[in-house]
Amino acid sequence: MKKSSTLSPHSHAERAYHLLEEKLVTLALPPGSMVSEGDLIAMTGYGRTPVREAIQRLAYQEFFHVIPRRGLMVTAVTRSNMLHILEARKPLERLIIYRASLNAKDAQRGDLAAISRELTATYDLFEEFMKQVHLLDELLNSCAGNPFAAAAVSPLRSHCRRLLFFHRQGMQLTDSISASSKMARLIARREFRGAQKASDGRIAVLERMVSSVVRMD
Repeated sequence: MKKSSTLSPHSHAERAYHLLEEKLVTLALPPGSMVSEGDLIAMTGYGRTPVREAIQRLAYQEFFHVIPRRGLMVTAVTRSNMLHILEARKPLERLIIYRASLNAKDAQRGDLAAISRELTATYDLFEEFMKQVHLLDELLNSCAGNPFAAAAVSPLRSHCRRLLFFHRQGMQLTDSISASSKMARLIARREFRGAQKASDGRIAVLERMVSSVVRMD
């Protein structure tokens, strides 16, 4: 059943995009699988136009490959792509952290400190860890106040989240939790240099994962 509301067509497209992005990140749409536009319309409950807009956006972000007369293929999680993604993400995160450290309001600094504490309780809770990391990334975008940097980094973060879901079995979260918690805590204290170093540590954890896993390429 299609969703009905007073939302603008743009809002429908935005919501369809976020629904499909989450399906891709969490592997409900598995890498390498083939889907049709009709499948995605049924999955989201939105109409053809907003879903088509969402597909175009996700294809541009390298989550879908459009195959003429066959449909859409969900892109694979590959070593070469992930290394390029991490290379691009690292300097963008440094910029966002710098601006967030300087610009965050007192309430936002309190939220950052709270997320830092929450993260330390997620060592055996993969889903909760992913939730807190996503909340942290969204909060950093808000604190930084640079919509262009946020738009550039958001799909890169989504690809990295998909990587973690792809390799969640047997994955140790200790280093990722430590770096993410420390980064949030230091941003809350306006210590951007230390926070940038902790962010580099987050990226390094992902780089080591990409270099060591077998099921890629």
